[in-house]
Amino acid sequence: MSQDTDLTGYMAKIGLEKWYSSLSDRDKVRMERYVGKADTSSPHSFLLSVGSAALEDENYAFASTVLEECLVSADTDIKGFIVTELLIEACIGAKMYDRAKHHCENNLLLYPNVSADIKAMNNGSVPEKLNCRNRYVDIVVGIESGYDEAFGLLDRFLEMGLITKDDHTLRVQSLKIRRLQRSFDGVYTYTYKT
Repeated sequence: MSQDTDLTGYMAKIGLEKWYSSLSDRDKVRMERYVGKADTSSPHSFLLSVGSAALEDENYAFASTVLEECLVSADTDIKGFIVTELLIEACIGAKMYDRAKHHCENNLLLYPNVSADIKAMNNGSVPEKLNCRNRYVDIVVGIESGYDEAFGLLDRFLEMGLITKDDHTLRVQSLKIRRLQRSFDGVYTYTYKT
């Protein structure tokens, strides 16, 4: 009996045989690495624990595959939000920036529904690490050089209560300095053609 057959039976027991069968051979091999330590209390818990472990191992493409399926099994807004926060990080690590932005936007739309839960998990305040906020700006500025879009995002975050007025001022100032620095870098690295 092959290892794949054993794993197929294992996945059938936790209700994920169809999804597991759809994985590439390479991802099935990757799954073997994580399955022994996974939480098997539910399909969602299993996928979340495997996706989290893959993310921790910087196995970003596989983590995104697993977490996308985990998102499908999220039966509450807060579960969906938590999975998406991990998924954003996995997509960025896999250089799937458009997908990461899509997930950032989805979590920002979901945030009003889960803000009380998020704050309760963080001693009553908005967490310092919030991927849908922080990583969205990272992509827009660092990958796309979209400073005007980033300023709009910061305004939106302020309106949503995701950042304070002081934090907004600091972040806007930081982006202005960064944009100015990039402009100067461009001037000083320009090569004249003769």
